[in-house]
Amino acid sequence: MSNLAGIRLVILQYAGDLRETYHLLCQTGKQEYFGHKYILESTIAISQQIDEVIYICCKTNSKYNEILEPGLRAVGGNLDPYKDTKLLFDLLSQQKPTHLVVHFPLISAFRWAKRNRVNAIGLFADSFQGDGISAKLRRARLSYALNDKAINLVANHGLNSCQSLESIGVRPEKIIPWDYPYEVTPDHFAPKSLGNASINDRNIVYVGFIDQLKGVGDILNALVVLRDAAITPNLTLIGKGELDFFRSEVVRLGLENQVVLTGGLYNDQVLEKMRWADVVVVPSRHAYPEGLPLTIYEALTVRTPLIISDHPMFLQKFELGKDVLMFPEKDSTSLAHCIETLLTDAEIYSTLSLNSADAWARLQMPIKWHEVIGQWITNTPESHQFLLQHSLGQYSYQQQRLTPS
Repeated sequence: MSNLAGIRLVILQYAGDLRETYHLLCQTGKQEYFGHKYILESTIAISQQIDEVIYICCKTNSKYNEILEPGLRAVGGNLDPYKDTKLLFDLLSQQKPTHLVVHFPLISAFRWAKRNRVNAIGLFADSFQGDGISAKLRRARLSYALNDKAINLVANHGLNSCQSLESIGVRPEKIIPWDYPYEVTPDHFAPKSLGNASINDRNIVYVGFIDQLKGVGDILNALVVLRDAAITPNLTLIGKGELDFFRSEVVRLGLENQVVLTGGLYNDQVLEKMRWADVVVVPSRHAYPEGLPLTIYEALTVRTPLIISDHPMFLQKFELGKDVLMFPEKDSTSLAHCIETLLTDAEIYSTLSLNSADAWARLQMPIKWHEVIGQWITNTPESHQFLLQHSLGQYSYQQQRLTPS
């Protein structure tokens, strides 16, 4: 490992404060979001092989620079990386990186790395769509930056998000799908059945950022449609975001007796709520740059039947009516119909729960987050070949694709 000793690795994150994650795990043993514990443990393992890992979070409430453990530093930027470019560049320069991982599609960071001869990769969980001229120009600039030989590779979470990168012009031999390892799997849970409870006593759960583009308003409107048909299931909204706005919406729509907003919960509590629920809904609108939400993985894990929108990143992943139910984005009437179907048709309900294990297995990717970084910084002919073999240009990913019937 002596060839790694001089590496200074900066991991640049838009949000998601590693310092908060570190202290929360140390104090409580809990993580707010799935993957935080794994990312932290992987980062610590990498830091023990190199000079230092510096985890920069741009969106923090204050500036800070704190050593969490020997070889692991957390830096808070308290800046907007899309507007405060000079501040970001100064912050990057202060860390004296030899290697840079950019966790979100920030073109200026890749250009900075090229100018300063810093080895760089993209490691995203994003998709790239939109029909406007400005969106197309932004995608073209991003593709140009990522295709530059100064950028070694571009990983993205899940297969569809990687195909999204390819669709905007990124060369497939540079694109690698990545995933998390999962300690809890569908094998830990028994399939569910609908049972005999009244439909008005049923529970729907949404987990994620509380925002209009995530489709939260569409779920509320679906409840209004159902109420007009004298169907009044309960809805629990879990997550941070525009809580005050949606509390007002709940009141405006007269749904106070049906809807609870919990705010953020620890990940173990989220899984408990998902397992407790009768239905999980992921209603993301197309404009939201989803990769593949962990809520989908988690709902399949606990075997609670799942309703999803037709977001481009969710397509060709599931057999509709057997793995999940799907509705057109923004279509609250169709979402209401899906909810009513699941809560009244015991056969469909059992089918979705039973098939969740196979649907979950199809989503798994062979390369994990730590392997992308570890193989990249190792920088040997063998590591180069390993990464290339798992790129879109060489690996078939047949297991992750639905076989046409």
